Amino acid sequence: MVRILLRFKGDIVKEPITSKVILEEKAPINILAASINHSGGEILAEVPDEYTDRIIQSFKSKGVEVRVGSFIHVDEELCVECGACFSTCPVGAIEINSNYSVKFHGEKCLGATCGLCIDACPFRAISIVK
Repeated sequence: MVRILLRFKGDIVKEPITSKVILEEKAPINILAASINHSGGEILAEVPDEYTDRIIQSFKSKGVEVRVGSFIHVDEELCVECGACFSTCPVGAIEINSNYSVKFHGEKCLGATCGLCIDACPFRAISIVK
């Protein structure tokens, strides 16, 4: 599964774009989180690997901005691997290794729809990738 972040601008948010993509591509899309209102919004979704390219192209052709990949950035110079972020992550995107180092799994991250690790970091080493 691949996580994609879909950004809808206000002029297209009223259209049933997600439904159209699902029907046109005959592809399952798992919506993990959504924040949408009349002025725009975002959907974080998972799509099966074999559908990813087609789904991305379909959304883009309908005017949706699509991001794939890691949604957080960790500034290695600021991070002291204190682990304050670890306990806040609801999806296991952050782990503490056997040597007590912190490892981030960006592909599991909910990104801007969550942001708990960002608030928890006392050194402000974590940020959302825009």
